[in-house]
This record gives sequence, structure tokens and C-alpha cells, in this order.
Amino acid sequence: MDRSATILIAARNAATTIARAVRSATAQGGYPILLIDDHSTDATTEIARREAPELCVVRPPHHGMLGFTRQFGLEQVRTPYALWLDADDELLPGRAERLVRTLVETGSDLAFDELDLVDGATGVSKGVCPIPMFLDRPPYLLRLFERNHLPGIGQVAFRTESGRAVGYDSELHGPEDSDFVLCALVSGLRAALVREVGYRMYTYPTSVSRQLDNQRAMYRKALRKHAYSVVRRLLEQAGAAPRVVVWTLVSLAIFREELDTALAYVEEAARLVADPHAVDEPDGPCPMPEGWRVAFYGGTLHAQRGDFFEARVALADAHAISAEPDSANNLGVALAATGDLAGARYRFRQALSARPNYLDARLNLESHSPNRITTHPLRRMRARADYAA
Repeated sequence: MDRSATILIAARNAATTIARAVRSATAQGGYPILLIDDHSTDATTEIARREAPELCVVRPPHHGMLGFTRQFGLEQVRTPYALWLDADDELLPGRAERLVRTLVETGSDLAFDELDLVDGATGVSKGVCPIPMFLDRPPYLLRLFERNHLPGIGQVAFRTESGRAVGYDSELHGPEDSDFVLCALVSGLRAALVREVGYRMYTYPTSVSRQLDNQRAMYRKALRKHAYSVVRRLLEQAGAAPRVVVWTLVSLAIFREELDTALAYVEEAARLVADPHAVDEPDGPCPMPEGWRVAFYGGTLHAQRGDFFEARVALADAHAISAEPDSANNLGVALAATGDLAGARYRFRQALSARPNYLDARLNLESHSPNRITTHPLRRMRARADYAA
């Protein structure tokens, strides 16, 4: 057995998928498998043991949040390296060996790769979710303070000693994986990116990541650990361009639901814009004209604050610069709130015409009181979030 790394599987009532996950782990080449059973009431552990009689099963002292379960599993690891596998997903051949080799050869503390996204109900592939190329330039993975740009942040491989130094927050359920990575980056740990597909993620309506209210609340809690001044300093020290720094702070403040702070950063960004039609990062996470970004974020924040007349003006400006589905949706919300329901429905249809799976726009079109505001620009590149568009 290869004792260089442990494959960690956290599971609760995963009887319908655990066999697939364990089979993919045993196919990696003899790495020890540690199943952290979060007090399942079904046959999860029995099925897992049938697939891999040698696997080790541990149980936390009580049922808890995902952060608690992950931390308990992390404490049981006895190998120099480890990697996570969700109980409803699978590892593709060679992933464990490839990521461990990357950690060894680069001296990194964390390693991430790309994934194949599959609809769990139908088994239909949604395609490959790549690691975006802009993460190769300053400020590198610190851009994760802007939003999660990695296709599978929770499926990280890591140096055990480094992982224990960071640890998982036992009070987080959902974004505990993002919290782990952000805390690792702030503490100075190094990460390697492997642009090969090594993981197959299955998505279901019951997936934790689909529980959007919980995700936003937990993510807000995680981000509030990091002071704006600290994030700004880290970004600047890493060589981020001034506008990248400020847009990251805008996004961070919105996720933290600190709207006045976000508006102040939008105003700072506006002062940096020389040409409103210039696209600062054509290959970046938001390849939109800078003027559009200023107007979109400003209008969206006014809408969130209930200042709908101000929102109408700003979002109309954004839409005039570039007719995008997210600016159309938010403009529709502002129009509806100020009495123009016919105009609002026109904008929602416009948004859906551009992006048929746009959930906010569809629900707004179906509502008599449309109020679903898209707080951040829609992703313009393929990501695991696409299935919940």
C-alpha cells in the first residue's frame, strides 16, 4: 500500500453513491482510504466496507456541520499528504498520484486540478470546468477573495502538516472548504495548479452547494474573518493591478453584505477608470467594459439598499454600455419597484433570451413582485456554478 497520502471521504447517508466513490478511490493505486461517517442512519458504512474491506471508518463524537466533520477527519490522517473526495463524486484514474507528485516536486502546500461536471440525476456530462488562466498572474490565488474561481475548491490535495496548521472551521457548513483555502493563503501557504481533469463531480438538487441561502450566510461569515486592509495589502504585495485590487474589495464587501463599504469601493474604482469602454482584463473573470462594471455594481448596490430610482439610472447606463443579461435582470427589478412592470418584464425576457437558464430572471418573470437581484456579474466562463445558473 502507498502510504504517501490518505484519501478522505466525508459521508452522511450516502448509501446510493458511496460505492462509486470508494471504487474510484481503490483504483488510485493502494492509498489508504479514511471514511469519516457523520453518523449515517443508512447503509453507507456497510456498502463502503464491501467495496474496500481495508478502509478505515471513523465517526466524530456527534453529528455536526461539514467543517466539524472535515476537521475530525483531518486529525486522523497519518500520512504526509491527503486529498478529499466527496461521497457522491469520483476520482478519475491517476489523480492521487499526480497531485501528490505535484506537491512533492513543487514544494507546495495545496494542489488543485480541473473537473468533469455531471448531472447526477441523468448522468449527462455538463463538460469540463477548467482552471482559469488568469490565476497564473498576480495576484494569483488571492483572487479567490473576489469569488471562488476554482472548479473544485473543496477537492484539494494538501500537505498534512500544512492542512493541520490551518484547520477547518467547525461552525461552517458548505463554504468550509473556501474558508480553509482563504485562511491557508493568508497564512502564506503555497498552492499549485494542475490543468488536467482528475475529478468527476455529480450535482444534485440536494447538494449542499445548491442551498443558496445557507451558502451565502456561511460564506459571509467566513469572509468576515479577513479585514479589508489585510486583503488589500496582500493583493498589492502580490503585484495586483490597482483596479484588480479595488474590484476584489467590491466583490468581497458585497458577499459580506456591507453595502456602504462596497459603494465606497465602487466610487474608488470609478476614479481609476479613464475610458469607460475599455476592457481591463479581456481574459479575466469579468471581461466587461470598466464603465459597465462601475454602473452595474453601483446600480445593483442601490437596488439592494432599496434606492430603486438611483438604481434605474445606473443600471440603464450599464445596459447602454453593454446589453448584458445581468444588467437587464437588475434593471428589471428596479423598474418593477418603481412602477414599470411592463418594462420590467421586457428586461427579464431580454435576460432570458441571452441566457435561457438564468434562474433570477426566470423567477422574476414568473413573479408579481420581482425582487431577485443578481449581486455579482454572471460568470462569463465555464464553472461548476453553471448548473445553478
